[in-house]
Order: sequence, then C-alpha cells, then structure tokens
Amino acid sequence: MNRMEFMAILEANLSALPPEERGELLEDYEAHFSIGLENGKTELEIAQELGDPVELAKEALGNRYVPKEHVYWFGPEASGRENAKSAGETAGVHRASQTFAGGLNADGSTGNFSPVRTGRGVFATWTVYTGLFFLNAIVAPLILSLWAIGISLAACALSGLISPLALGLDYLVHGNFYPAKGFAVIALIGIGILLTIASRHAFKGLNRLTSSYLAWNVRVAKGGK
Repeated sequence: MNRMEFMAILEANLSALPPEERGELLEDYEAHFSIGLENGKTELEIAQELGDPVELAKEALGNRYVPKEHVYWFGPEASGRENAKSAGETAGVHRASQTFAGGLNADGSTGNFSPVRTGRGVFATWTVYTGLFFLNAIVAPLILSLWAIGISLAACALSGLISPLALGLDYLVHGNFYPAKGFAVIALIGIGILLTIASRHAFKGLNRLTSSYLAWNVRVAKGGK
C-alpha cells in the first residue's frame, strides 16, 4: 500500500469526524510519511509501520465508530447485486484516491488539479523543530570541528611553503647558513605542497557536507521531501 492509497482509505473511514479534527489527524499522518521518506524509508515500509488505516480510523473515532453491516442477498439476483456492490465500493475507493491526489471540481467531479498540500499540524511542527534543535546541538559542533581541522591543515601547508622566508631571515640576522637547515626547508616545502593538496580536497568536501546538511534542515523544517 502506497502513501496515496493509505491516506485515501484513512480519510474515507474518518468521514464521521468534524472537518477540522479530521484535517489535523490527516496532517499528522502526512508528517509521518514525510519524515519517514526523509529517513530513507519507502512508502510501503512507512504504511506497514503505521498499521491498518481502517483500524487507525476506528481508534480515532472511538465511540463514534459505526461498523458497516454486510447485506447478504439470496436468490437469482444475488450475483448481480453483489457485483454491483463490489463495483460501487471499488469506484468509491478510486474516487477517494482521485480526490486526495487531484481534488474535486465545483460540481463534485474529479479534475486535473495540482495536489493541494496542507501544512503540518501544530504538534507535528513543534516535534520536527524540537528534533532539529537537538540534532543540530550535536551535529553542528562536529561540523565546526571538521572545519577547524581543515583550517589547521591549511595553516600547516602555508607554514611549509613560506619556510624559505624564515631561512632567509635567519641568514640575514645571524649571517650563518647551515646545510641541515636548507634540507629541512626543502622537506617543509614538500610537506607544505602535500598539505595544500589535502586541504584543498578537505575544503571541497566540507563545503559540500555543510551545504547539503543546511539544505536538508531547510527541507525538513518546511516539510519538503
């Protein structure tokens, strides 16, 4: 069962609820699907976790739930009436699916409207924002630490590259040149070049990671997929 079928069956079985209460309940289940999809789950897996939409509607209605009684027909007209009843129920579910996906025209017929997305309920919104707050309280320092490591690599690379300047200043001040210092400077230049390449790739990765994480936060906050 996909998302559209689940929501259509749930909405059809919640018809006894007032429109506002039914709308809030449907928004909460929409939020479940949105959050689950963000976490990499499929619509089928989310629907299985939520359970049977008919049973969920029964629990939400409580004492207002009225079971539908089956009508049994006997005689030569039984087969035709049963077929008509099955066809009517199938058409009803199909119509509910179309209503959920595309809306209804003024005359009650299904149209090719764009899906009308409703906002989250107040509870779902605060739940998402609270979760993002605590998640960012853990992830943001980790990302800042990675940036600090990248900046440290860049500083070390710069130090290695400018080491000849330090050797030159030492020669001007003391007037002595030691071959060992010259070899050390050559080694530092090589290390600086390697660290420059490493820091370049590190900054690219950090920039991509930070941009993706910020974009994901915005999508989750707005309720997007």
